[in-house]
Parts: sequence; structure tokens; C-alpha cells
Amino acid sequence: MSSETVIGVDVSRDWLDGFCLPEKQRFRFQNSPDGHARLLETLQSMPDGLTVGFEATGGQEWALWRVLISMGLNAVQLPPAQIKAFALAMGKRAKTDQIDAELIARFMAFRPEAGRTQRWTPFFGQGRKL
Repeated sequence: MSSETVIGVDVSRDWLDGFCLPEKQRFRFQNSPDGHARLLETLQSMPDGLTVGFEATGGQEWALWRVLISMGLNAVQLPPAQIKAFALAMGKRAKTDQIDAELIARFMAFRPEAGRTQRWTPFFGQGRKL
């Protein structure tokens, strides 16, 4: 396992549930511009070089992803199937937002190369204008 700080975020329509390793700190913010700002405040108090991971959720994660990369943070989108397989391998059958956030963080610590990243551009997530 990596000793780097990793944050797993379970993204839902209304909430961002997070889990931080190695500190084992939990947090919950609204999935809104105000909640994103509060999350950034929390992340700024953590060591440099942290990685934030979240599952692909059919688009609910895009606003958060855009905010994280615009602030220069390493943000990684993970395939839900990999998190589910990891949960089964860990013997986790229960499924809550808090459990999912912890599983995402633990998966990223175990497989730091997994997932998909984006570079920030001014038009990321805003669609193309012709």
C-alpha cells in the first residue's frame, strides 16, 4: 500500500461522502457549489500531493471533477465495476455512501495507477461552442 494521502469520495446527486487515508478521517458535504468549496477548504489543510478518487456516476461527478482539477488537484475517475470487485474481495457486502467512500480510498491506495485523469482546460466540462 502507498503511504500517500488518498481521498475516496462517494458522489451522489445530493451528497459527497469522503474518507481520507491514512488519517481515516470522514467528511460529508452537499454536492453543490457551496459543498465543493467546503471540500476544497478541507483538502487544502491536507498534505500536498494528495489524490482524490471517485466512481463514474453517469455525470454526477463532472462538476466536482472540474472543480478539483481547476485547483490543480490530482483527481481520478474510477470504474464502478473495479470498486465493486474490490469490495467483494475485501468481504464487504454492505453498501452505504460511507462504506463506498472508504472502499474507493482503499482501492486507490492499493491500485494507485487505476482510473482516468483529466487535465484542466478552460472548456473542460462546459461543452464545445461553435
